[in-house]
Amino acid sequence: MIENATKSTNLAKILKPFVNKWVAISPDYKKVISSGNTLQELVTKVGNKRDLIFHKVIPPGYAPLNP
Repeated sequence: MIENATKSTNLAKILKPFVNKWVAISPDYKKVISSGNTLQELVTKVGNKRDLIFHKVIPPGYAPLNP
């Protein structure tokens, strides 16, 4: 067994309350720092914080069509 193995984070579980919203996620993917209805709203909320990951949370099972 690997001694220094890190426990993986269940990102789906963390993002579940934020369906159809934009989120700012910590660089280690362990927590949502902030959320908003639009990317602009989210950027305004987090200000000049760096090293955040911005992500649009889509509903589970959603698959866009490519015509």
